[in-house]
Amino acid sequence: MDPFHTNYAYHSAHKLNPHAMQEAANHFVGVHDFSSFANAVHNDRVRSPIKKISRFDVTKMDAIIQLEVEGTGFLYRQVRNMVALLIQVGREGLPPEIVPRIIAAKDRKELAKVALSAPPHGLYLMSVNYDKEILKPPVGSPPVSFGRTHQ
Repeated sequence: MDPFHTNYAYHSAHKLNPHAMQEAANHFVGVHDFSSFANAVHNDRVRSPIKKISRFDVTKMDAIIQLEVEGTGFLYRQVRNMVALLIQVGREGLPPEIVPRIIAAKDRKELAKVALSAPPHGLYLMSVNYDKEILKPPVGSPPVSFGRTHQ
């Protein structure tokens, strides 16, 4: 790996098969209970493990394999855990069909048997999109609230 990328990308010592990774990533697309991919959260806030993944692309760009995931929200370390599993599939240590089995287990211990969490370097939040309805002020709000003027 180019030394200038060491802080910005994850380096795999093994050759990865991007086609197997994409096949596995396709199993994440849709609405699923991602309990198997969430690490414990250290606060009292309860989040639904039901999340929608609208796309999960695996793109080979020269020596780099880029993973891009889009969804309606993510659990704590969910993306890092999904990437870790895809790396194991890419190393051809696991078949792509492992993904639906781990999703169905709804148990983080099942994922821990086959993959450790991927490191954070190389993981970037690229954009956030909100439905315009969510951004509307509450009904009955004064014309100036939340630091902005409403029409």
